[in-house]
Amino acid sequence: MILPPAIEAKINRIEKEYVARERLAQFGLKPKKRILFHGAPGCGKSMSAERVAWNVGLPFLKVRFEAIISSYLGESASNLKSLFDAIEQYPCVLLLDEFDFIAKSREGKQDVGEMHRLVNILLNVLEDYDGPGIIIATTNLEGTLDKALFRRFDDIIEMPKPGKDEIIQLLKSTLASMEVDKKINWAGLAEKMEDYSAALVVKLANDAAKTAVIQGKDTLKQAHFDESIKENELYSK
Repeated sequence: MILPPAIEAKINRIEKEYVARERLAQFGLKPKKRILFHGAPGCGKSMSAERVAWNVGLPFLKVRFEAIISSYLGESASNLKSLFDAIEQYPCVLLLDEFDFIAKSREGKQDVGEMHRLVNILLNVLEDYDGPGIIIATTNLEGTLDKALFRRFDDIIEMPKPGKDEIIQLLKSTLASMEVDKKINWAGLAEKMEDYSAALVVKLANDAAKTAVIQGKDTLKQAHFDESIKENELYSK
């Protein structure tokens, strides 16, 4: 996982605060426990949540909101309350994936009474959460979230698409086990992949490597990258 230094520092701070939670408590302070990651798909939101769990030594639990939402009136609210009741007792990093599925703006034209009620419940359980773990919500559409929800988070972190330096690092780390031609123009590749998600950069590197292997080549060359980029043009749009 390659992140810009500023984002890496923010996530590292979350981890350090949690590890130091007992010492913080001695001074009447609390670690950040309610985090929102937002950004384009494939930029490492879920992976970063898993990384936090690993680094602080907590189990990782992923919940998709569409699994909570029920067609039966009142059951969705019960599911949501049960989830938060459980994590009040169970130390874990809880990933609330596709957060915007439930937390869309209450001012939106598509809102219905039940969804409005669920957002209100979500506001309350987030604000009241003081459990032994960390809650991380992720969304690709932070602009659709109810504005009141933002105040319930201790930190809001945008996960940007990788810059040119991060792209080069991603390519090289992905291909660390393969022989790579010294003539490869890394800067040129990074320029071609500008505005690509981290996931797509990794996919391009893996596809180029597989092409080389299938062709019986021991060394990955520029042509393999060029072919991979061409094959994945659809995903880059």
